[in-house]
Amino acid sequence: MKGREPYPDEEQRRRIMDFIMAAGQTLLENGAEVFRVEQTMEIMARSFHLREFHVYVLTNGIFASAGTAEISEVRNVPVRTTHLGRVAAVNALSREIAQTHMSLGEAEYKLAAAQRIPFPKNWVQLVSGMCGAFSFAMIFGGTLRAGLAAALAGFLASGYLLLCDRHALPGGFKKISCAALITLVCLLSCHVLGTPASHAIIGALMILTPGIAFTMGIRDFVHGDYLSGTIRMIDALLVAASIAIGTGLVLSLSAFFTGVVAA
Repeated sequence: MKGREPYPDEEQRRRIMDFIMAAGQTLLENGAEVFRVEQTMEIMARSFHLREFHVYVLTNGIFASAGTAEISEVRNVPVRTTHLGRVAAVNALSREIAQTHMSLGEAEYKLAAAQRIPFPKNWVQLVSGMCGAFSFAMIFGGTLRAGLAAALAGFLASGYLLLCDRHALPGGFKKISCAALITLVCLLSCHVLGTPASHAIIGALMILTPGIAFTMGIRDFVHGDYLSGTIRMIDALLVAASIAIGTGLVLSLSAFFTGVVAA
């Protein structure tokens, strides 16, 4: 069945709706902006002749209806990660659907392929965390020794985050404990290397900062999605607070037991 009939029957409309909802969910749970999810779903609905299609997207849910609400679906998206490769693949699929006569079956197959695009390998994430922490420490004015300490902390932090993801630990605990780990490693390594720890700590903590969530929140505000923007900004603030709690806890304990305030 091609799925491009000008007036698809009820069974076909439901199948089209399921496909569109799956595409929107894939975008949303991999870091796409709210307006991009709505726009992509509307393009797909027009291309497959799904009439009277309406969609409302939040950062953790999708509400859509078609055919004067005779078909309605709600998708809960409780988990959000960042995989821009999947987002780009679904966007490319929507353009291909709009520009060609791709059948619904072929579109479903390509969407499934986009959903299976893997995350970077573990060693890539470890090396990225190490290089990122080193670079930020140097950017913020640290010495080479501070950069090396930050690189060690970034490497261990990336490994710890992978371990937390494998065991599905809560996000708040993960950020607090990871920030504490980074601070502890930087204090110890900088003490051994004989250099101040402040630049190393700041550089390594930058790999935890919620830059994407903050940016997406601003973009949602700009496009008039105030509720979604507020949710993303609150997420970013909670992550920042978690980082501050973990770092402050270790610095306070260090000052209490050693009598020396980290510099």
